[in-house]
Amino acid sequence: MGLILAAGLVLAAGLPCEKRSSDLSAPPASPLVKLGRPALAGLPSCGEGEIPVHASPPVLSDLPPRPEHAPEERGCAPQGCWAWAGWNDRRPMRGAGARLSIEAPAVVAPDHSLAEVALQWGGSEHEIVEVGWEVAPRRHGDSEPHLFVHRWVKGRPCAAPCGFVRWSPRLWPGMSLARWTGKDLTVGWLLWEGRAWAWADGEWLGAFALDAVDAPRLARVAQWFGEVFFVRPPPRVSMGNGLAGNLPGAARVTMVCNVPEQDPECVVRPERFPRVTEPGFYPMRTDSDGGFHYGGPAQATPSEVRPPPPPSSASEGTPPATGRSAPSPPR
Repeated sequence: MGLILAAGLVLAAGLPCEKRSSDLSAPPASPLVKLGRPALAGLPSCGEGEIPVHASPPVLSDLPPRPEHAPEERGCAPQGCWAWAGWNDRRPMRGAGARLSIEAPAVVAPDHSLAEVALQWGGSEHEIVEVGWEVAPRRHGDSEPHLFVHRWVKGRPCAAPCGFVRWSPRLWPGMSLARWTGKDLTVGWLLWEGRAWAWADGEWLGAFALDAVDAPRLARVAQWFGEVFFVRPPPRVSMGNGLAGNLPGAARVTMVCNVPEQDPECVVRPERFPRVTEPGFYPMRTDSDGGFHYGGPAQATPSEVRPPPPPSSASEGTPPATGRSAPSPPR
């Protein structure tokens, strides 16, 4: 926009703003508000009914498309390989959430490193929404952590912004979170009145409109995890903050919770089902307060790397997680 504001825009503390979509009506905050108060202090905010003017995240178009029946060697797809560490859970639920420590791992394009909360439903759980932070120099042009949302439709990654309608007067997908590295970012999802609503830093970030005929009332799987993408094995990308998940000070995911069908708020459970694809590189440690530590510097040297298909749409064209409901060893 340069130095000229388009007609209808107003300024809030130097922040360019525009009117929010009049078609949206946000759900009550009560299901996810227990995750905690906002941690992103010092952000300017637009006025009531307005959102910041910012460009949508770029479309993921510079990695080759994944062939429909591409053979996967040792778990790697033609675009590269993935490894992840975290929890999943299979049960009927309206939503899920957690607190993710914001980290700034060392990453060089085209690799990426991230942490997120994902909600899944539909045939083979191929309908997926995701929210969290990522360090992805190829996408954002820097090595800072950024807020992201993403969606899978019928098992395929949907090009950003994929119909995401923004709601927050101070947050937007793609914004840098570098100022708050080390702080806890609350994120989550809620299925409500035909939309999947993303929660971030104590407020509704926005929503994906779901199929009017088949819009789900409940999801079937939730996942909470850290992930890395690397071009070829062995992995050399830091996950989390680069400390191994079994060490003090490693990146953390806390207040892991889901919103049951009949419960008014997100329920924290002491433990979910762990999935760690490469414990030699990226171990994790379950904590007693409904969370876990994860990550690593990728300096181990096991004889082979066996990442299974990853769970993340932010994995830039990869298949979703299987959503298995029981612990399983790396494959």
